[in-house]
Amino acid sequence: AISAVSTEGALKNLRAETAGKSFDQIACEAEDMWNKELSMFEIEGTEDQKAMFYTSLYHTMINPSVYMDVDGSYRGLDHNIHKADDFVNYTVFSLWDTYRAEHPLMNLIQPERSADMVMSMIRHQQQSVHGMLPIWSHMANDNWCMSGYHAASVLADAIAKGADINKQEALKAMVTTSKVGYLDGIGEYMELGYVPFDMSSTAASTTLEYSYDDWTIYQTALNAGKNTVAEEYKQRALNYQRIYDPAIGFARPRYKDG
Repeated sequence: AISAVSTEGALKNLRAETAGKSFDQIACEAEDMWNKELSMFEIEGTEDQKAMFYTSLYHTMINPSVYMDVDGSYRGLDHNIHKADDFVNYTVFSLWDTYRAEHPLMNLIQPERSADMVMSMIRHQQQSVHGMLPIWSHMANDNWCMSGYHAASVLADAIAKGADINKQEALKAMVTTSKVGYLDGIGEYMELGYVPFDMSSTAASTTLEYSYDDWTIYQTALNAGKNTVAEEYKQRALNYQRIYDPAIGFARPRYKDG
């Protein structure tokens, strides 16, 4: 058994999950649990098509994964020990990979788990020395290796779909994250309306990512009745226009001097 908290926590997990059970019993329980989850869909097709579908569905449920002991204790981003009393704490949020499809799917087919994932992201932000929602949250660390602040998109989608989370708390986390000026050109983005090519080789795509995320903050602010915040992010959401080149019909990086 494992624990991110302590050796004692690992032993508690071991006893809670395996006490008095044989290997075969545990294997059967695991099989039953997976069958229960996968049976939410029933499809028709060839055996190959069914295998492909259910394997893909299985893949969507591997991560994010639960990250806490059986008593709710977990090691937070600040590396202190916290207690998840009213939610299940999750980790492995590779958000640039997952905000488009994985998390929207979870909002539809696993809404309670999705709400727990969102709460995990908000707690991540509250524990962060940077005050940031996760970029690539991984076992009480942030890998910082992807563009955008796409946790904002995940929070916005969950709120739009009626998740039972505090809108004001979520919006505060989103706004705070979007104003950390030293992250990957955000300072220049706020000043110029785009990430300059002088400082980032992914300037154009990063500008587009930020612009989209700002639109999700705008939508959440409207949802939360915060019209002043909504107006600010409505303008920020239009920043994609600053790097659109009508001569070629595509977004194009722009230098700091324009």
